[in-house]
Amino acid sequence: MKYTAIFSSLLLLATASPVRQRQTKQANISNFSASTSTAGNGASIAFDVEIPNQVSTRCSYVDETSGSTLPTVDQTPCDNDSVKWQFRQDPSRPGADGQYRIVVIHTLASGAAEAGFHEWAATDFPLEERTGSSDETVYTGAADFAVGLS
Repeated sequence: MKYTAIFSSLLLLATASPVRQRQTKQANISNFSASTSTAGNGASIAFDVEIPNQVSTRCSYVDETSGSTLPTVDQTPCDNDSVKWQFRQDPSRPGADGQYRIVVIHTLASGAAEAGFHEWAATDFPLEERTGSSDETVYTGAADFAVGLS
C-alpha cells in the first residue's frame, strides 16, 4: 500500500505538464524628453525605441496648442509604424497629482501585438515658473529606461 502511494505520486509528477513562463522582451527607451514651450503655445515629446534584434525607431509628438501642461497623446505611430505609443497623466487623487504614463505597443510581423508601459511620479514633470513668459512643464527624470513588453 505504501509503495503504491509512492509510485502513484511519482507517476503523477512524471506525467504532469510543465508550467510555461511567459516570455518578456524589453523595449529600450533612450533620449526621452518632454516639455511645453516657454511661449505657452505648444509641447513636444520625443524618444528613441529599440527592441533588440527587431526594430529601432524614433517616436515624437509636437503641437502648437498646449498651454503649460503636457497633453494627452493618443496612440501615435513612430517613424517605423510597427511601433506605436501613447502618453498621458492619470487623474489626480486627493492629496496627490496623477502619475504620468507612456505605453509602447509593438506589432509583430504575424500581426500579434505586445505592449508595456512605464510610469513616473508627477514630480518628474515639474511646472517651472518663468518670469516674463509662460510657465513651462519640463521632464527632469532619467532619459533612458526600459519597458517590459508582453
